[in-house]
Amino acid sequence: MTTTSCPPAVCRASWRGLRIHPAWLVAAAAGVAVLLVAALALARPGGGHSFSGGSRGGGGGGGAEGIGLLIQLLIWLVFRHPAIGIPVVLIVIVFFIGKAALGATMKGWSTTSAAQVTAVQQVQRTMRAATIPRVQLDQLRSLDPEFSVILFEDFAYFLYAAVQRARATGFESIAAYVAPDLAKALRDPNLVDVRGIVIGAVKIVGFSGTQRPTITVELELEANLVEAFRTGGERRFYVVDRLRLERSAQARSRPPARTRILDCPNCGAPLEAVRGARCTYCQQDVGYGRFDWNVTLLRNLSKEPRGPLLASDTPEVGTELPTIVDPGAAMRLQLIQQRDPTFTWDVLSARLAHVWGELQVAWSTRDPTRIRPYVTDNLFQSMVYWIDLYLQQRCRNVNENARIIRVDLANVLTDATYDAVTVRLFATGLDYTMADDGRVLSGSRSRPRTYSEYWTLVRGTSRKGPSRGDTSCPSCGAPLKVGMAGNCEYCQVKITSGDFDWVLSRIEQDEVYAG
Repeated sequence: MTTTSCPPAVCRASWRGLRIHPAWLVAAAAGVAVLLVAALALARPGGGHSFSGGSRGGGGGGGAEGIGLLIQLLIWLVFRHPAIGIPVVLIVIVFFIGKAALGATMKGWSTTSAAQVTAVQQVQRTMRAATIPRVQLDQLRSLDPEFSVILFEDFAYFLYAAVQRARATGFESIAAYVAPDLAKALRDPNLVDVRGIVIGAVKIVGFSGTQRPTITVELELEANLVEAFRTGGERRFYVVDRLRLERSAQARSRPPARTRILDCPNCGAPLEAVRGARCTYCQQDVGYGRFDWNVTLLRNLSKEPRGPLLASDTPEVGTELPTIVDPGAAMRLQLIQQRDPTFTWDVLSARLAHVWGELQVAWSTRDPTRIRPYVTDNLFQSMVYWIDLYLQQRCRNVNENARIIRVDLANVLTDATYDAVTVRLFATGLDYTMADDGRVLSGSRSRPRTYSEYWTLVRGTSRKGPSRGDTSCPSCGAPLKVGMAGNCEYCQVKITSGDFDWVLSRIEQDEVYAG
């Protein structure tokens, strides 16, 4: 199995004999310090909470484990690289002195210290250097005009979940999508089931380009999942996994309707027709990435046996960071406007405000059906997961008097199927978690909390006309009533795919967003 490199704080590699770039050392120390401060922020709809139950917005570890890692790193630095280690130790000391002063004087939820901003900026720079911007995958359209980054990510989520389940049930049914050696290595006879798979974050960390006979894309995913054991019992884990997908440069993207379906990669026949990697309908060997993406690596980087914490809070750490703006975002936004003259920034902002408002109500009332018409399938599954956890623990996270302060343009992607606009949304409001018996478990009912998040909205490229801000079905005009699958209960048309209006597909936290 091929091993790819990753930052030492993530891989928890041995320090002996490890060659690390000095810039990584400074970033790693700053990153651990940030993780110790930002243990877990208050929950917010769809993304303001941690899948790890430890550090908000991604990355396992924290607490005693983080302190031990920091001390180990600093000792190694001082003795092996004193010219770097001693200044880093001084930086960390100043950081914690500043943190203590902040804790004694902080009056509100939105305050961020200069030390926090500097440390998080260092981590962001390191993350961005290790992250491939989504716009780079647009190069694939030179080979495959129908390629869509949005559909690719949806399919990758779906395939990742299928592979996780197959670790317990076997890979026979999805053999066409997984390298044989990998399937053999991942099969775990101790498991009877893997379920409750919810992806919290994904970033592109590798891309081969288009000049090779095989296209390779590597993703890093954060997820929650439950493993059920043959000996009895089950356990919830937070994981960070590296996923490698490969396909032939001659392969072509599947149509949008097949994005969340695993079938014959060549002819679309049901998986029952595929024996191993050979389809009995089209008589083709459909494995090894000949016709569609094939999983050639699933490597666990971090696995922590703990679920999310629902009643803890810390100050925001990324609100005062500058907005990360893709250089081509404004130009690509103009291209959408040229294609659809009714599309304007004000119209998009109005749609965003409507979706945001519905999301706040749905979240605070633990009613996922309220937001179903406005979010994609993946994001809806994530919301249902969190709301179910609140219901199980008999509490709710309330966002009261919430309002948007500002919206910045961050990025725009457009392809043959979808337009995607990413904005940075600044908002404020009361944010607290309350037990069903009325007790306030965390947060404040009197002090507003200011925060920012990166939201991505998508819409079909064939759609033209003004966005709707009402509560009517965009297909038939009936009162908006949508089932769990995203279909209008009157006309039975799926309205959550972006074919009719802008829908929310992704929420990313400001301190971990890398473009």
